[in-house]
Amino acid sequence: MLAAIALTAATFLLVGMSHFLVLSRGLPIVSSMARTLETRHFLLLTLIGLLHIGEALIFAIVFEVAQGMDLGAFKAEAPLDFMDVYYFSIVNYTTLGLGDIYPAGHLRFMAGVQSLLGFLLLSCSASHLFSLNQSKAERLGG
Repeated sequence: MLAAIALTAATFLLVGMSHFLVLSRGLPIVSSMARTLETRHFLLLTLIGLLHIGEALIFAIVFEVAQGMDLGAFKAEAPLDFMDVYYFSIVNYTTLGLGDIYPAGHLRFMAGVQSLLGFLLLSCSASHLFSLNQSKAERLGG
C-alpha cells in the first residue's frame, strides 16, 4: 500500500511540475514565435495537446511499473499490451472513463489520482491559453 502511495505521489509531482514548467516557460516562447493569430493558436494547441498526451504516457509507464511491482492489474476482455494501458491512461486522464478496461488492486488509487490531476491540468491549460489570448487581445486594443 505504501509503495502505491509513494509511486502515485511521485508521478503526481513529476507530471504536475513538468506541466507547470511547460505552461509558464514554453507557451510564452511559442506564442511570441508566431506571426499570425492563426499560427499562434495552432502552435499553442499543438504544444498543449502534445503536453497532455505525454503526461498520459508517463502515467501509462507508471501503470506498467506498478503492475510489475504487483500493486494491481487491469481487467479487460482480452489480454492487454502497452498500447491498451496507454489507451486506458488517456481515457482516464481526460476523465472520459469508458469502462472497457478498468484497474484492480492499488492501481485503482493511482487511476483516481490520475483522473483528478488530468482534470486539474486540462483546466489549467485551458485557463492559461485563454489568459494568453486575452492579454494579446488587450495589447492589440480589442
